Amino acid sequence: MSKQEMDKGQKWEGYADWRGRPALRGHHGGVFAASFILVVEVLENLAFLANASNLVLYLSKFMNFSLSTSANTVTTFMGTAFLLALLGGFLSDSYFTTYCIYLISAITEFLGLLILTVQAHIPLLKPPVCTSVNRNISCQEVERGKAVMLFAGLYLVALGVGGIKGSLPPHGAEQFDEHTRQGRKQRSTFFNYYVFCLSCGALIAVTFVVWIEDNKGWQWGFGIATAAILISIPIFLLGSGKYRIKIPAGSPITTIVKVLVAAIYKWWISRTRNNAIENISRTPSMTTEASEEEGNTG
Repeated sequence: MSKQEMDKGQKWEGYADWRGRPALRGHHGGVFAASFILVVEVLENLAFLANASNLVLYLSKFMNFSLSTSANTVTTFMGTAFLLALLGGFLSDSYFTTYCIYLISAITEFLGLLILTVQAHIPLLKPPVCTSVNRNISCQEVERGKAVMLFAGLYLVALGVGGIKGSLPPHGAEQFDEHTRQGRKQRSTFFNYYVFCLSCGALIAVTFVVWIEDNKGWQWGFGIATAAILISIPIFLLGSGKYRIKIPAGSPITTIVKVLVAAIYKWWISRTRNNAIENISRTPSMTTEASEEEGNTG
């Protein structure tokens, strides 16, 4: 066996390490690499659900939104986060790697939570506390500048969460060889543990962190979420030397869109040409008719 064939047998075809060098069998991927991703998922889901599950109360009590406006804001925020997961998955497959998309998304979510933490901590960045018990008297809602800060923080979080949801699970799946029976079994086991870790993060969020928010203050709740996502970034980076990262090879969605655009363009060109031919064929007959009318008149 030649040296080139030996090197080819030691490399994962279509995969690279975090520095862009070819991923090597026995060194990259596997259970150890996937374990970092499981820990990250606990922290990431804790950071997201810690505030999303209790956000209606914060908006109505501390930002003086009506209950209906608060509920609509939260549903729009969560819907945007999960919708952006499609974008995160598409970018991971087509143009970037799951490794890059996760890091960009985690930093984005961290910045959003940091903005929300600062706003919750500083009274000047919130509307005055409403002490009226009369429902007929409306409280002063958050001012425009403070509202911009609030929604900027919320939708930075939504953007980050969407990117993470679209990149972290496939990044974990990339650590296992789908061409072997053992690899497929390990990947299936990984997703079982992934759901378990997701549930653990959610459990901590809706119990401990929500209790902190209700009894100690929202600045502490947002602070815990900010710290959780911040800690998850170096934990994720610790596994960089062991990750095998799939090289983007384009997405089927891109191919489908290109085919549709090409078909529509060809149809439009064909229709334009047919209309031009019909106009040309009609012009001589119209000219002949006009000449005959002039001759009869003369």
